[in-house]
Amino acid sequence: MDVKVNLVMPETLYAESLALVKKGLFSNYSELIRHAVRAEISRHKQEQLNEEERKILKLLREGHMNGHFISDREAAKYGIRI
Repeated sequence: MDVKVNLVMPETLYAESLALVKKGLFSNYSELIRHAVRAEISRHKQEQLNEEERKILKLLREGHMNGHFISDREAAKYGIRI
């Protein structure tokens, strides 16, 4: 179920964020706001991780970005079960 939220912000912040939508970075203003909220929640969760968990998460992200991981489907092509 979706919830409708009314939002009040400074005019300059609205204008700058609306420019991101107009540039095509987001399909609409709601998508931009959802993205910002998700990013803030993710940042907050990361702050709650201990140092060892942060190191592991960083290594996993780097591996993923560098193409070092394959999907279950791709592994199955080579007879590998994950």
